[in-house]
Amino acid sequence: MVVRDLQTCPQTIQLLSDLLSMSVSEFLKETQHHTLPYLILLKKKDIILRVAQASGGDSTWSICVKDKNLTATLALLFVQEFTDVEGTTMALLREASPMFDKLELEEFAQSLPIPVAAELLKTAGDQVSGNKSRAHQAIQILASLASKKVGQSKGKTSVGWFFETYVLGLMTQFAESINDVGLRISSLEKRRCLRAIEEMIKLAKRYIVDGLPQVSTTEYIFVVFFLRGVSQICACLQSALEVDDLRDQAFSAWATMVVTLTEDDIGVLLGNTFSIVVQYWNVFRPETQQRAVDMIESLLRTCNGLIQSGISTIPSLKSIPALSKFELEFGKLRNQVDVRHQYEAFSARCQHENVTVVEQALSELVPFLQNNQTFLHISAVSEQPDAVIGELTRSILDACVRFNDSRPGIASLCAQSLGLIGCLDPNRVEAVRGKKDILVQDNFERADEAIEFVIFFLQEILVKAFLSATDPKAQGFLAYVIQELLKFCAFDTGITLRSRLDGNSNANVRRWLAIPLSVRNTLTPFLNSRYSLKVNILKPESTYPIFPSERSHGSWLRAFVLDLLGKAVGENAAMIFPVCIRVIRAQDISIANFLLPFVALNVIVGGTDQQRVDIGGELLAVLDHQPLDDTHIRRESLKHSSETVFQVLDYLSRWMQERKKQIASSGRTLTAKKDKSTQVEGDEKSLEVQVYRVEQVLSMIPADIISRRAVECKSYARALFHWEMYIRQERDSAQTNDKEVQLERLFERMQDIYTQIDEPDGIEGISAHLHVLNIDQQILEHRKAGRWTAVQSWYELLLAENPDDINIKVNLLTCLKESGQHEVLLNNLEGLSQPNTSATLKLLPFAVEASWVTGKWDKLEEYLSGLTGSYSGDFNVGIGQALLALYKNDREKFSEIIRQLRENVAKGLTSPTTVSLQACHDPMLKLHVLTDVEYLSGTSKQKDVDRSSLFELLDRRLEVVGAFLSDKLYLLGLRRATMQLSSLNMTKDDIASAWLTSARLARKANFIHQSFNAVLHASQLGALSATIEHSRLLWAEGHHRKAIQSLEGAIAANVFRVHNFDSASSVTTSITLPQEQQNIHSARANLLLAKWLDTAGQTQSQSIILRYQKACSAHIRWEKGHYYLGRHYNKLFESERALPPNKRAQTFVNGEIAKLVIQSYLRSLSYGAKYIFQTLPRLLTLWLDLGAEAEEPVDPKAGNHEEFRAHIFQQRKKMLATVHTAVKRYIEKLPAFVWFTAFPQIVARICHPNTSVYSILQDIIVKVVSTHPQQALWALLAIVRSSSGPRANRGNQCLAKIKDNVKRSRPEASGVDVRTMVLQGQKLSTQLLHVCEAEIVGKPTSVSLMKDLGFNHRAAPCPLVVPLETTLTASLPTIPDTMKRHEAFARDTVTVAAFLDEVAVLNSLQRPRKVSVRGSDGRVYGLLCKPKDDLRKDQRLMTFNGMINRSLKKDAEASLRRLYIKTYAVTPLNEECGLIEWVDNLKPLRDILLKLYKSKSISPNYPELRILLDEACSSPSKLSIFSEKILPSFPPVFHEWFIEMFPEPGAWFAARLKYTRSCAVMSMVGMVLGLGDRHGENILFEEGNGGTFHVDFNCLFDKGLTFEKPEKVPFRLTHNMVDAFGIYGYEGPFRKSCELTMKILRQNEDTLMTILEAFLYDPTTDFIGKKRKSNSEVPDTPRGVLDSVQNKVRGLLQGESVPLSVEGHVHELIQQAVSPANLAAMYIGWCAFL
Repeated sequence: MVVRDLQTCPQTIQLLSDLLSMSVSEFLKETQHHTLPYLILLKKKDIILRVAQASGGDSTWSICVKDKNLTATLALLFVQEFTDVEGTTMALLREASPMFDKLELEEFAQSLPIPVAAELLKTAGDQVSGNKSRAHQAIQILASLASKKVGQSKGKTSVGWFFETYVLGLMTQFAESINDVGLRISSLEKRRCLRAIEEMIKLAKRYIVDGLPQVSTTEYIFVVFFLRGVSQICACLQSALEVDDLRDQAFSAWATMVVTLTEDDIGVLLGNTFSIVVQYWNVFRPETQQRAVDMIESLLRTCNGLIQSGISTIPSLKSIPALSKFELEFGKLRNQVDVRHQYEAFSARCQHENVTVVEQALSELVPFLQNNQTFLHISAVSEQPDAVIGELTRSILDACVRFNDSRPGIASLCAQSLGLIGCLDPNRVEAVRGKKDILVQDNFERADEAIEFVIFFLQEILVKAFLSATDPKAQGFLAYVIQELLKFCAFDTGITLRSRLDGNSNANVRRWLAIPLSVRNTLTPFLNSRYSLKVNILKPESTYPIFPSERSHGSWLRAFVLDLLGKAVGENAAMIFPVCIRVIRAQDISIANFLLPFVALNVIVGGTDQQRVDIGGELLAVLDHQPLDDTHIRRESLKHSSETVFQVLDYLSRWMQERKKQIASSGRTLTAKKDKSTQVEGDEKSLEVQVYRVEQVLSMIPADIISRRAVECKSYARALFHWEMYIRQERDSAQTNDKEVQLERLFERMQDIYTQIDEPDGIEGISAHLHVLNIDQQILEHRKAGRWTAVQSWYELLLAENPDDINIKVNLLTCLKESGQHEVLLNNLEGLSQPNTSATLKLLPFAVEASWVTGKWDKLEEYLSGLTGSYSGDFNVGIGQALLALYKNDREKFSEIIRQLRENVAKGLTSPTTVSLQACHDPMLKLHVLTDVEYLSGTSKQKDVDRSSLFELLDRRLEVVGAFLSDKLYLLGLRRATMQLSSLNMTKDDIASAWLTSARLARKANFIHQSFNAVLHASQLGALSATIEHSRLLWAEGHHRKAIQSLEGAIAANVFRVHNFDSASSVTTSITLPQEQQNIHSARANLLLAKWLDTAGQTQSQSIILRYQKACSAHIRWEKGHYYLGRHYNKLFESERALPPNKRAQTFVNGEIAKLVIQSYLRSLSYGAKYIFQTLPRLLTLWLDLGAEAEEPVDPKAGNHEEFRAHIFQQRKKMLATVHTAVKRYIEKLPAFVWFTAFPQIVARICHPNTSVYSILQDIIVKVVSTHPQQALWALLAIVRSSSGPRANRGNQCLAKIKDNVKRSRPEASGVDVRTMVLQGQKLSTQLLHVCEAEIVGKPTSVSLMKDLGFNHRAAPCPLVVPLETTLTASLPTIPDTMKRHEAFARDTVTVAAFLDEVAVLNSLQRPRKVSVRGSDGRVYGLLCKPKDDLRKDQRLMTFNGMINRSLKKDAEASLRRLYIKTYAVTPLNEECGLIEWVDNLKPLRDILLKLYKSKSISPNYPELRILLDEACSSPSKLSIFSEKILPSFPPVFHEWFIEMFPEPGAWFAARLKYTRSCAVMSMVGMVLGLGDRHGENILFEEGNGGTFHVDFNCLFDKGLTFEKPEKVPFRLTHNMVDAFGIYGYEGPFRKSCELTMKILRQNEDTLMTILEAFLYDPTTDFIGKKRKSNSEVPDTPRGVLDSVQNKVRGLLQGESVPLSVEGHVHELIQQAVSPANLAAMYIGWCAFL
């Protein structure tokens, strides 16, 4: 009005201008885009001219056509109620300026569609619902004008086309206003933008639907609109939701979007939507809350199916009373989901890209974990921990890393969740972060490879950078790069339509669909964006070396990458890399860091010689640089630069190894072209030249320089990798030049590296090669091995000489702390003063920990009194502060300190420190500690804490820590300290119980002094049961008689108030016990006494039996008591059996002892599954043998009188009847999975001659198959298909009874139709037998499953499981009380879905064939069909190896080293054919070595070698031929395979350790079993991890000694295998792993012998086989085999009567294995020279 009346009332505008302190002209200029539209509408041309002049123009045209003014004008004129809007608009414009006569209205509409539409949408949003029609009509006009001459798809309305085309631009404009960081846009205007977005969503859907009645096309177009705008809409609305003034309007728009979308499209927003409601409900206005209620009701009506399927992703609404009716319905759906699947859902929600979803998920996860920890903890300590544990932990760790900086609240929730999960043993549960990387093999020459690189670059780097960018300019550059790279990939707007309509029609569509949906949503807007650069960037030339002239890491990296980007070689590289130059300068260094390896390789391979020299020199300059100004900032910068160089070197090495593989697979040999002048045209791209060029650059950087810098960067695996290379180079150089190399100095440096590596055996391996260990090296070895007491004395001497040396004092205190001498530690710290000095701060953590461990609170207060403020530098000091607050009853301060400590730990969880559970073990332990302290303190918000349940929970939490003894002792120390201060009224017995748990753990780890100390503390607290633990210590020390007397006294005194005697499977600390628990402790004490009396051999058998029986009667439901009673009976049985028949007791002859063993073992099985593999195979053997003997006459040798033999015969019948009664009772009582564990043994004896035994066997088989048909039918169908008529007949009888059972009663198999399953299983088994037996003509490498092998594809799908180890292995309960309800197999087990038609045929004698099975999970699994091979032997051996694996997992030291034997499923189909689970990526040792030798132009001349070997064996004087002539011809090369397969140092070190340890385990197990024929084809290696894999177990029980050339070596340990262990050879990890394995074999002798006996005495399988020639040393009877194996386990060498110790036995075996005499005597095919 003021401007309009400028001429009539000029004083008004003057007054207003004066008020605003500006001139009239300035006022007109600043307000023009508000006033000009109305001036045009009112035809005030003169005033328009005045405004133009005020703005510096000389005509009305100049002011009217400004974008902002024209936008506002068109928006105003389009909403006027003109009869002809378009005509009137143009008339008014022409009235304002004649220049408009030359233009058409659509030209303006097409030039400014987005800003005009934005204004019109704001206008529509400003109106109430009834007054929006004018604005909607105006949008129609704009859309119609904008679409003219542009062209649009038929069937679309102009409005539909308009929104589809311009949604991105509109959202960009709205988002810029809403997210305005410069505070230039008012809250009012931002709310207008939010209303405009809501209006746009409504209009877009309405016009598209109205204009396009065809459903499919309609849905597609709206989906395109949705996909193009949804990520921007969601991001924009979510940022607005965080602002108080905008929240309600933002949610209104969100709710409109949700109710507008269809069920198919809303899935990605479902969890996010509910999370927003929960998060903001309390700050919503009442009308917004009602809008949320309406929205949820709408969702329940329209998307009920989606909600049901995704209920686990929907957050709880419990905290909102107004939504209780919805939560009630959701709660019913959640109750249908088991705990495991709920954890799966939490894992997925924690990985969600939306921060609101993640935060809400974590806030729900914390209370869920508090109530459901049991599932995780029980599974974590089971034989096969559930994968969901690792997945959940991984997702929480990743969420913590993602939001650590931006959302501390989320990081805190993550820390709480991790603390509740506990410090999981990484040797049992692993959660390795998947490493995403890409290798560009052909240097961007191939377009498809270049596109794959660009997609990876976009997905993993650029999109994340774009979404996290806050600087608009930087975001603009990123947008431009994304746009250009999408063009390079040929992704355009049509890709979204083709991907929806054509599916996987072409490669480009498949590439697009392979990109995650969330990433595609971000990329879609850039498919038709029009970003451009106005000015080309000038890239300055760099002078090499760039480093160190660029002082910071970032500036050096940018300069280096920018220079290389401009030198990109090749058409594709030239299109990709230069585009990225802009973002290198504008962004953080993550993009430059990613690109450097790729662009460096591109230039190295395709660039000039000078460029290669420059790059190599640059990398060397960084690693060899020693800064003069050694400041912290400079050191950190140099460290980061060095790590970048390491990244480049790793990529170059990896690329080079892949190229070498490619060369080798093509049949060529790699010949380096040293004379570059000889290269011919076209040779530039040859693989050999490319490899040579990369090698040329790598060779410029000496290994010792890399190793030195790696140590400085704490990259110890890399330091070791390159230092070993350096040692090999020095050693080879010395041999070539006939010089002596000083290896001691090099080994000492390696020892320094090993001190920093978490590998306990390497230092000992190196020490074995040092002639004399100086005192420092001895101390180092003792410390690494945990022998702290041995080191303590030395540090005490040093400290006496140098009392002021703080480092010596720290070392001494470390010894005292680790050995549990906290009282002594405190004495050493008497007089600690000057609290804030650097020396004191080093000692303070020791003082604080020792104070709270010993409960000396006055000392703790004294040490902490000098600290000013909160001390967060050391965790233990923080714990001390928290406990001191608890001591002073300051609960608030205690909680605050715990919160701060948790936040500090969470801040330390970075990407490198959380790459695996092993890497983040320390922070996980700290979080575990904080949770335990909270539980015990009594400050928990939970009321009425059940102390008994609390201790059970803490015991389970302690178990999950696994083999980390020091961590367990630390937790127990904290537990005791907190219990003293707790408000939960802990008793002295509670604390004493914790002391006794510490004593037991220390005793088992052989820390006797520490254990005695703990027992003493428990005794001081009045724990009478400490006497029992004291007795154990006496026994451990060898004072057996005294230990027995002490224990007898304790039992007589009935000292069972605290239960801490022995539970091999659990750690227990608890409170005063009820009668039932007191009974279990009485039982344990009596059992312990019985075992000691039995071992000591000083008591009559009957007295020992009575003592065992007393243990059983004390607690009848205790598995262990019955097991040991049965074990003692079995010992008597074996003693009697070893006697001559006429000397055996009548109780043995009549079967009574066997009956007692069987009954005891059956009782044991009914109360738990811990001893199942010791009891079940043995009781089956005894029962089946007793049944067979009952049918046969008594041996006359047992007694001469006929009447006596008749009496014995009747007694046997009677005993058998008693056994049958017991077995029948337990068939019903025991769960089917118990019998399933011995199912192969059971079905093998199906032809038992005793009909009553067969009848019971049949009942067992029927129960197992009826309950677990998917797994058990495989074994039964093999019997049905037997070539033996009687066996097949009995198998069919079992099947008939199973079918009949199903008719009469409901099967236990959860409603599965067993009859149908049997029929389908029979069909599949028949077809697989056809595949095995079909003759293959010629030597094809692949055949058709249907055409060539006669397989009928209609046999699949089949409900039987795919026969894999994972699907056929029953999981066992870890808690006895859960036996009956335990689920042994997963509900969603993998079944057979289909067979692929292509079959690979192996080139061995019987032509085994590999078939591919598609499982019900969609994955493809391999099965090897083996013809003419009885696989029952292999199956039983896998069972034996599985038992060894279980024993290895239970042992702390073996578990720490992850010792294992690789096993796989073996499924016989009959006696001659079967299936073997295919293990991918295996490589035979022979193939590996011959390939490596071929690359060095070395090949074995077998005829010549045979002559030389024979000559070497002819006499001892000629043995040197083998060592000095044959072996030098084949220098060790196996270590090179590990370098090739694992070029990244960390992976190389892990793979080599896995190879060494797995080789050691199998060497010991193979030796015990007499496994021979270990030639290079029977030992394979896993290409993924380096593990050893053995095949072909036909040569067992020393059969190799019967060969024409007897195998004298106990296992394969040739020079190549030893060399691949590392520089230290078989010392260190190999020897230690051998010793541990042998120790465990000895400890589990009874179990292993029991399983082996069950195999050997199986009459259906010949495990011994026929000898090739007689050898008295080789047993030929089952008893002989068992004796031979037992002697080996016990350490008895052939012909010796005194057993060797474990260490002596292993040493002797290694010497035999590497003996030149033994190796030279091996047959030529064994290849002892390889």
